[in-house]
Amino acid sequence: MILTKSISRFGEVTLEALNQLKTLGVRVIFKQENFSTVNSDSDLMISIIESIIQAENESRSHNIRWGIKQRAELGTSKLYN
Repeated sequence: MILTKSISRFGEVTLEALNQLKTLGVRVIFKQENFSTVNSDSDLMISIIESIIQAENESRSHNIRWGIKQRAELGTSKLYN
């Protein structure tokens, strides 16, 4: 059994890894989302949550790049001194 805080802490290849663990008979429990791989509905939930996490990461990355670009244009970026 593997106990983890959240799907986001488990890794980027969550579904593939979980399928491999499931075939080995290893149960994975996600405390924050309050479910485990024993439930038949968990694959769908993991897929949905993983998609949301990916979208949040992409949005965060976009915002960081935008901020760096804005500071560079304003001349306030320490990266380009």
